[in-house]
Amino acid sequence: MNRISVLWRVFAAQLLAVAVLAAVIAAPAQPALAQSGNAAEAFVQQNVDRGYQILNNQGLSAEERRDQFRSFLLNLTDLHRIAMFTLGQYANSASPADVQAFDKAFEDYAVSVYESRLGKYSGQTLKVTGSQVRAPDDVIVNAIVTPAPGASGASQQPIHVAFRVRKTPDGRPILTDMQVEGIWLALSERSDFTGFLQQHGGSVSQLAEHLRAQADQVRAESHGNSLG
Repeated sequence: MNRISVLWRVFAAQLLAVAVLAAVIAAPAQPALAQSGNAAEAFVQQNVDRGYQILNNQGLSAEERRDQFRSFLLNLTDLHRIAMFTLGQYANSASPADVQAFDKAFEDYAVSVYESRLGKYSGQTLKVTGSQVRAPDDVIVNAIVTPAPGASGASQQPIHVAFRVRKTPDGRPILTDMQVEGIWLALSERSDFTGFLQQHGGSVSQLAEHLRAQADQVRAESHGNSLG
């Protein structure tokens, strides 16, 4: 499960670095799809600005910044949708109580990873490379993330990222997946979780327990680093 932790850490570190351009589709559907691209562009750009404002607000205490960032992330991403996708077919055979516990553990783990990266995002900038409008409610946003000029690690290679912007039943845009260097995180999570479940008799409750332990470890490491 180490790869899960690494990918979520990358996800958290790069989540705010994104913007989009409208894609060019076949002529009959172009106006509607272009409108979808523009809506996704506005959504991600506004959230980029909002996220940076939270992270760079020196008037907030560390606890206030974590609380605001947590609320921001939960509104920006559909963690329930992602969690159910990663659980795959095991969601059908597990009890409602076990599914609910997994959903909560998944959210707690994801948020703990995001929170552990606070204070490490200010060196990130983005360069827009384009987007693909797959459907009116399905846009893939592409970007290249690089350290800011003069920041520590400026010699590092840019990271290619992509975000999938979907819509909730009430029409609100939401992030449902992210690609890092060609790897879609939800797909990777699903593969890793399936492997864990196959090794543990399909026990969703054990997977939830494992994620809770991972979340505790991330928080402990973050607290230790802050003390250091």
